[in-house]
Amino acid sequence: MIPKKKHDSQRSISKKWRWLIVIIYVIAIYAFLPFGSRLWVYILTRYGKNGSYLGIVLIFMVGAYFLYYLIFRKQVRNIYQYISFFLISLTCVALLKYICIFSAERFHLLMYGALSVIVFWAMKPDVKRRCIYAYTAIMVFTIGGVDEVIQFFLPMRFFDVRDIFLNWASGTLGILFIIFVLKPKQELA
Repeated sequence: MIPKKKHDSQRSISKKWRWLIVIIYVIAIYAFLPFGSRLWVYILTRYGKNGSYLGIVLIFMVGAYFLYYLIFRKQVRNIYQYISFFLISLTCVALLKYICIFSAERFHLLMYGALSVIVFWAMKPDVKRRCIYAYTAIMVFTIGGVDEVIQFFLPMRFFDVRDIFLNWASGTLGILFIIFVLKPKQELA
């Protein structure tokens, strides 16, 4: 059997650039905090109720991309990866429907799910074996907790334990997505 080639883009990005991308992403999350409320008011004022569905639309677009990636790019034939994709997606929909009270909270799922994938990607060249998942979780959970602590000190923002839960749940779903859907275990040996 011929081993699959890694995509050239994965090989060409150095460790330093991977961590720079993580740092820029985290800075963007933290820098956006003071302006998030005003931006959300603007979106709702301009687009009305349709603006409240923006987070859901973005999440479904990302999900559709990964389904396309699994079927056509990675050409996955393992039914368990698709079952895992479906279960994680179903959990995401349940969080969107039952936990996200305010429409702006829907972005937590996208932001922290993506953060867990980016952090994992940055750690992958340095950290081997299964501890990479724990390190990724610790880093994402810490960043999500600091996000809420910063909001405590900002005007027009407030500290909310439910938001910490959403950040952590989103990070956990991202990690589960990596483990059961993207399945990088073969490369971690």
